Order: sequence, then structure tokens, then C-alpha cells
Amino acid sequence: MTPLAEMVPAMSDADLKALRANAERLSGDASTVKAGAASEIIPIIDAEISRRAALAPAAAPKKRAPVKKKVVPVTGHQTALPAKSAA
Repeated sequence: MTPLAEMVPAMSDADLKALRANAERLSGDASTVKAGAASEIIPIIDAEISRRAALAPAAAPKKRAPVKKKVVPVTGHQTALPAKSAA
């Protein structure tokens, strides 16, 4: 295994996605030496992505917070009372 292939399990999902895109781009260019290495690493990346997808828990629906009761604003005589200091 190449040193890059040994690092694949420790990479984040975003890093794997970027590495896969770069390897796909390089493997299409047959004139470079890196094309061989890129075509070798693509199955390793795909295997790691599928392994992570199998380990991921099923997407459970998110629980919503309970609906809060609406409080009616205070109106009427309680708001019209004079202050105690005015008496």
C-alpha cells in the first residue's frame, strides 16, 4: 500500500471527497506518471466511503421542541392601577 492509501482511513469526509475528485482528474490524464497512482487509489477511497456510509446510523427524524403556550398579554384594570407611591 502507498503511504497515501494508509492515510485514507484517518481523513475527513471532505478530504476524501477532494482526494477522490483530484484522483479522478489525474487518472484521466494518461500522459502523467501520477495517473497510475491516482487510478490505484480510487478503489481505496471508494471502499472507505462505502465503509463509512455503512457505519453511519440511519437518519432518524429530528424531534421538534414542544409547542410553547401563547401567553395572552395583560390588559384591563391591572395595567390601569395607579402606582402605590401616588396615593
